[in-house]
Amino acid sequence: MLVIYGHSFPMFPGSDEREIFSNIWHWGIYSGDIAVDIFFVVSGFMVSGSYMRRAGLFQFLKARILRIVPALLVCLLISAYIIGPLVTTLSMRDYFNSPDVLSYVWNDMQFSSAMQFSLPGVFETNAHKLTVNGSLWTLPAEFRMYVFVAILGALGLFQSRVMLTLILAALWVIALINPGLLPLHPMWVRLSGFFVLGILIQLYREKITISHEAMVALAFMTFLFRGTHLYPYSFAITLAYFCFWFGYRLKLLNVDAFGDPSYGAYLWGWPVLQLLAWRFPGMSPHMAFVTAGLGALLLGYVSWHLVERQVLRLKSIKILPFYKNS
Repeated sequence: MLVIYGHSFPMFPGSDEREIFSNIWHWGIYSGDIAVDIFFVVSGFMVSGSYMRRAGLFQFLKARILRIVPALLVCLLISAYIIGPLVTTLSMRDYFNSPDVLSYVWNDMQFSSAMQFSLPGVFETNAHKLTVNGSLWTLPAEFRMYVFVAILGALGLFQSRVMLTLILAALWVIALINPGLLPLHPMWVRLSGFFVLGILIQLYREKITISHEAMVALAFMTFLFRGTHLYPYSFAITLAYFCFWFGYRLKLLNVDAFGDPSYGAYLWGWPVLQLLAWRFPGMSPHMAFVTAGLGALLLGYVSWHLVERQVLRLKSIKILPFYKNS
C-alpha cells in the first residue's frame, strides 16, 4: 500500500497534494523507497528463515520459484495480451505484430537488470508514459537475494552464526567502500543491505527484544541524527526494528485472514494506477491511492486463490528422485 501511495503522486501530477514523508515531514526519503526497504528487511528475515527450516537447497529453490514465478507470468501475460490491446493507441494488427509484445513477457521473466517496461502504444498519453509496470524493477534484485541465500546455505554458513555474521559484515564494508566490486546493479546495493539486515535479525532473533520503549528510543535517535552523515544508517536500523515492532507488538491488521494478498497487490498496484490515470487523468493522488489500493488488494486476493495457493501445493513434490524432502 505504501508503494501505491508513493506512486500516486507522479502518476497524477495535476494536484497541489504532496507526498507526506519527503515533502511534508522532510524525512529525506519518499514513501516508495521506505516501502521497498521494509520489503527487503522482511524478505531477508523470512527467506533466510525458510532455508534454515527446510535445510535443503533444492527444496528451498523450488519453494522460492513457485512463490514468485507463476503469479508474475500471469501478470505479464494479462498485461501484454488483455490490458495492452484495450488501451494501446495502435491498431490491433499493429499491436500484435510488434515483437515488443512477446518480448515484454519473455524479457521480464528472465529477472535481468535490463527489463522491458513498455508495450507498444500502451499508456502513451499518461503522465507516466509507456511504463506498464514500473514496480517490477525490484524483482531481479529479490531473485538475486534468493540465490545469495542459496549459496550461503549450500556452503553450510547457516550452521555457523559467527562466521556468517563476519561474512555479511565484510560484504557490508565492501558495499560502503567500493560497491562496484559486488555482482549487483548499482540500484540494488541499498536493497541488498536491507536484505542482509533481515538475515542478521533472523540469525539473532532469540536475542532481540521488541518493545515500545526501544522503538521510541530508536525513533528519537534517528530524529537527532537528521542532517548528519549518520542519519541514513540510523534510519535503516530504526526502520528494520519498526517492521517487527509493528508486526509483533501492535498487530493492528489481519489482511491475510482470507488469504495472502501481498505479492498480488505488489504485482498489480502499478497497472491499476496506470489504468486509472488512463481513464481518469484528473483524479487526485489521494483518491487514486485509495481506489488503486483497494483494487490491488482485491486482485491480490484473486491472485492468491487462483494462482499462488494452487502452485504452492507443488512444494511437497520431489524435484529429484534421489532427493528426500525434509
